[in-house]
Formats: sequence, C-alpha cells, structure tokens
Amino acid sequence: MKNLKLILLLAFVLTSISAYADWKPEFIKSGISKNEQSKLNKDYKLAHKDFQEKSGKFLDFYVDLKLGGTSTSASVTQQNGIGAYNTGSKAGFNIGALFFVRVFDSFQFSSGLDYNGKNFEVTSPIDTTTANSLPTGAQKISNNYLNIPMNFNFGGMITDKVGLTFNGGPYLGILLSTDEKSGLGYKNFDLGLNGTLTANYKIAPLTSVILGAKYEYGGLNNLGSTRYVDKVSTSSLGFFTGVRFAID
Repeated sequence: MKNLKLILLLAFVLTSISAYADWKPEFIKSGISKNEQSKLNKDYKLAHKDFQEKSGKFLDFYVDLKLGGTSTSASVTQQNGIGAYNTGSKAGFNIGALFFVRVFDSFQFSSGLDYNGKNFEVTSPIDTTTANSLPTGAQKISNNYLNIPMNFNFGGMITDKVGLTFNGGPYLGILLSTDEKSGLGYKNFDLGLNGTLTANYKIAPLTSVILGAKYEYGGLNNLGSTRYVDKVSTSSLGFFTGVRFAID
C-alpha cells in the first residue's frame, strides 16, 4: 500500500513538471478591454518565447536565401621572359542558400551552396619566342562556380527587430563552366577565403529580410598554370539581399 502511494505521488509530481514545462503564460490586468488583454498576452508570450530561445535553447537553426551581384578582378602572374598580363573587372551574379547553426549562443557555424558567376577580362602579352601564339586583344572570361563555404559566425540580434552577423572562413569552389580561351590553364576547383557581413530585419517571429556585402579571395590553390602563366588569383566584392527563415 505504501509503495502504491509513492508511485501515485511520483506520477503526480512528473505530471505537474510536464504541465509546467508546457505552460503558456497569460498576462491578466483588470480594467482593460479583451482586445487589449489579448494583444498583451500575445506580446508577453512572444517575449517569453524569445527569452527561452536565448537562455535555454540548445540548438538554433536558420536558412538564408539570397540573390545579388558581384564584381570580380583577377591577378595573373606571368612566367619569366613573358610580358605582363593586363586584367580588368567584370560584373557577375550570385545566388545561394546558406544554413546557420548556433549552439547555446557560443558556437556558430554556417555552410551551404553558393552559386557565383566570376567574370573578368584579360589581355595576353605578345610572346616573341613562339610567333605570337597567345590570343591577341582583350578576352572576357566567364567562370561559374558552386561554392561550399565552411564559416564561423559572430554577432546576433542588436535590438528586438535588427540583427548584424559576420561570418567568414574558407570555401571550396567547384568550376561548373568556363569560356576561358586566353591560355590561363584554369583548374576545376577553387580554394579560397570569404567574409560576409549581413544585416537582418525581423518582419515576423521566424522570418527576416536580409541585406549584406561579401568579399571573396580565390586561388589559394593557384587557379591556373601553363608555360606562360605562373599564378592566377581572383578577388570579388558583392552585395545581396534575400530572406532568412528560422526553424523552430
């Protein structure tokens, strides 16, 4: 009999704890209309939810969908005895889907898929040793990459509505297509560094609009190498906008 009472008491305690964990706070104040009280209750619940997310949520996950443009310039180092390569920047576009993971506000990581059009212009030197075998005139190079970033993030919400985040780190770019005809010997992948500054404005509890700027330095692995070219690297500056979705 005594054991039965202990079991019943334990069940009552566990049920009470479970009910408390699922409890939704209600803000009650006399002398106001039902509509005002309903609005106060809604605001209070949202504030309570934000507090729980910031203070006790183990894992936070959200996704950025973004669209923007980039301007890319290149640095081409020639082999000894070959004249200088002249380069110019060209515009391209960027579209991506990046996911962000935050663990207890102390560790933040992001990755995803980022499609980049990196275009630039290059004018080859005249090689007198091979009777001008290099292409003459300015050649426009259009390279399309699928980048996989591996970034660490810093920042968060500044106010209830506005947030600011910096994320940066290395990326691996896979060359999807190119129309390179200037003899740079382009490789099929790009290992580089990137940094992104993103501002977000919350328009709903789980949705924000984003606006940001991104810089990429490509060619840590040397993008091209031939008998004429010693090294090729790129730098890209871009701006983007989009939407951020949090997953509750």
